[in-house]
Amino acid sequence: MLSARALKDRRSFLRFLAASPIMAAAGFTSNWADDLMAAPFAPQDAAALGAQNEVVIRSVKEALNVFDFDAVARTKLSTAHYTFITDGSFNNETMRANREGFSKYQVRLRRLTGITKVDQSIRLFGVTWESPIFLSPIGRMNAYYPNGAVVVSRAAKATNSLHVLSGSSAIRENPKVIEDVNEARGMPVWFAGLGDTLNEPMIKHLESLGCPVLVWTVDDGGANTIGAKSIQRAGVKDLDREADARCAGCHNNLPKISRTTVTTPMDVMGSVGSLMGENSVKLSWEDVKRVRGLTRMKLVLKGIVTREDAALAVQHGVDGIIVSNHGGHEDASARGTIECLPEVVAGAAGKIPVLIDSGFRGGADIYKALALGATAVGIGRPHIWGLSAFGQEGVETVIGLLRRELQVMMAQAGAASIAKIRRDSLVTRG
Repeated sequence: MLSARALKDRRSFLRFLAASPIMAAAGFTSNWADDLMAAPFAPQDAAALGAQNEVVIRSVKEALNVFDFDAVARTKLSTAHYTFITDGSFNNETMRANREGFSKYQVRLRRLTGITKVDQSIRLFGVTWESPIFLSPIGRMNAYYPNGAVVVSRAAKATNSLHVLSGSSAIRENPKVIEDVNEARGMPVWFAGLGDTLNEPMIKHLESLGCPVLVWTVDDGGANTIGAKSIQRAGVKDLDREADARCAGCHNNLPKISRTTVTTPMDVMGSVGSLMGENSVKLSWEDVKRVRGLTRMKLVLKGIVTREDAALAVQHGVDGIIVSNHGGHEDASARGTIECLPEVVAGAAGKIPVLIDSGFRGGADIYKALALGATAVGIGRPHIWGLSAFGQEGVETVIGLLRRELQVMMAQAGAASIAKIRRDSLVTRG
């Protein structure tokens, strides 16, 4: 804190400057010093900084980072839907770990690199993408924006981004959504199936539509998610979504495991003990072998987080891995995916590509994953924030912001292309 004498001297100096013709020529009004002195010189407290960061932007042109879209989404979504997409499993420990894990790695920046152009393109399964940033599968897209999956696909086309379509959007909300999304994207998208929903008829249907890659989500193990909390906040009587006019239109069409009842409030999608639901705990590597034998599509397992499982994936003929913990949404491990990545890369041993998602919010995060051996990096919540806030334009802007941030990180680290990002550009915090 400044002493009374120091404050008086500063005030006198500012008033002296205020009378200067130089300041007037620069566009400052005569009372600018008084306005400045009206603000405290003491450091701003956390609440003040938080309020500043909670400014709700009015257009994508005002966005400085992906969190700006989160603030807008909070104003546009229902309490239940915003809580569902934002919160995680149990006490949110894994979701916090996803973010905190990045602080364990620091980037060694180089100077005078002479880099004036950065090439972010990657090649994956024979297709060249403009950047390694892809759109992770998100279910129940219509909760966040009308015809949300199709709108996201249009944004993916406009930015030449890889889009992985969630099976829950395709199966539960609109049976024709795969065709609609493929048309919007201008090419067949990757399809992400969940648990034991990948039966032979579904797989053959996907093949008939030209889907090149089947992503099998195996990280939906059942957890105490925030479904009950979100509907409590929304004031759903007796936690019965089917009886609430605001919810019934969608939730009446969900499988029984995804519903709550008056007598069993913990029967929320993904809740504790839901081992008989449509999740992956009850599945085994024999199921992977079965699905591998059913299709010629590339098979990618989403949710692999250990060296052992990565090696088993290779042994079972899997074509790729996505390191993921469902954004902390159904995982109480308290391990961030960036912490899991090195051992998964080691388990894959360079035989198959390793992708990653969960917790990525900026270009520095993405750079660290690429330096640790990831081929591509997925974003989930950020593109949903952009979608909820401004539709297609919001998604495109989120992608653009992240690409620019990654570009800066690559140039400062001396990597003019993705192939030149090196592991030794990172150091581990002691």
